[in-house]
Amino acid sequence: MTVSNVINGRRAKASDETVERIKAAIETLGYTPNLSARSLVSKASRMVGVLIPFTEDQNQLLLNNPFYAEIVSGIESALREAGYYMMLSGVRADGGRLETLQSWNMDALIVLGVYKERLYEELKAHDLPTLLIDSYIDDPHFYRLGVDDEAAAYRATRYLIEKGHRGVALVTGVIRTDGVIERRVAGYRRTLEEAGIAFDPARILSGSVTFDWGVAAAEQLAALPETTAAFCTADLIAAGLLAGLHRLGKRIPEDYSVMGFDNLPISRMVYPALTTVDQSILGKGQLAGKLITDILGKNDPPRESLIDFAIVERDSVAIRSRS
Repeated sequence: MTVSNVINGRRAKASDETVERIKAAIETLGYTPNLSARSLVSKASRMVGVLIPFTEDQNQLLLNNPFYAEIVSGIESALREAGYYMMLSGVRADGGRLETLQSWNMDALIVLGVYKERLYEELKAHDLPTLLIDSYIDDPHFYRLGVDDEAAAYRATRYLIEKGHRGVALVTGVIRTDGVIERRVAGYRRTLEEAGIAFDPARILSGSVTFDWGVAAAEQLAALPETTAAFCTADLIAAGLLAGLHRLGKRIPEDYSVMGFDNLPISRMVYPALTTVDQSILGKGQLAGKLITDILGKNDPPRESLIDFAIVERDSVAIRSRS
């Protein structure tokens, strides 16, 4: 019984000497607890599923987008610190393969970027504690974590306008109803309206959240008259846009100012270093891990959590003269 208590973290009744003897015996014997057997007894696997829906046809490789790599790293580190394990999977937006995930015997789910579609209905039917990241599904069944995307895009666009840019394009991924990008477009449009700048639909360049789309968007941006700046809704797009503009012989920031969103490590690696909106992706993942363990621990976390954002100034945005 004493050995079992120590192995399961119940050390209050064991002396330090006993704990050390048990640890030494475990190391000598190479003992590893049978987690499957333990979960059958306790009805808790200490396993949290992390699902990434494929919402764009261009992104079928799970960690091809560095945003996911960083946020998943944050989630895993927080779960590991709390004694939980992570099972990661991509899943089609229509919910395909979700039925096979039942065999994971998960205690809870963390899901990134889900919309109100079949996957949402299936998640709700599973009736597991579920935290949605970057989702605007308003349903009391779920917990939510994100950033105020409209406010962040508003501040980014205002930053460019305050630098003297009247012709600001928005380069983005697919715009979907009730999605993150739709909110960022709303923030962009609100800023233009407040600044007395007419909204031009031609200045919204929508493709995918990929480097290649950013490269391709450069030609479209260069063809837009009186456009001197671009706000990209992801650093990955912005990195591609910089590369595409360089290929066209454009100077950044002299000819075009470019701004990103996320403050991923890539924003410091490109040339020039990217001015961007920081939403602390790693910290966001760590908070997600903490929230889901708080939910499992019955610590009553808030149903909705918002993280802060800030503009990180680097070298890709210049003041535009009004000559």
